[in-house]
Amino acid sequence: MGAFHAPRYIVNCRFIDVSAGPLSDTFVGGKRRHINRLFVTLRSGTGRTADQLRVLIDSVNSVWDSIIGGGGWEKQLRSMYIKGSIDAAKEGGFHLPLPGYVEQWVKDNTAQCRTLAAEGDPDFVQLGGEIETRPEFQK
Repeated sequence: MGAFHAPRYIVNCRFIDVSAGPLSDTFVGGKRRHINRLFVTLRSGTGRTADQLRVLIDSVNSVWDSIIGGGGWEKQLRSMYIKGSIDAAKEGGFHLPLPGYVEQWVKDNTAQCRTLAAEGDPDFVQLGGEIETRPEFQK
């Protein structure tokens, strides 16, 4: 997406269909609305600029429009909220880096990631591909 440099392995998405449940009730100006919303939680740590966050929002919105697209306001991504509150994380046996320390994390963990990829772990196969092709990981 351009605004951040984390490997895809570190990015997780969870989709929840709330269309029929109590979470579908959103009130805008005191009126009930059924709208599409997206909540993003980012790692806290080194500061991200407002411009980086706007780029992220616009990029995600473009992806939404290209996949969902058309159909009027009912299919529009009406709201997107970003908050930074994850102070620590561990995935696949690795403590994940704070923003700004991703490149060093990749250097420190490349050998173990390659071992896991060789064992067939799909997350590390993907990560290995990124390590080999992304310029920021070649330093």
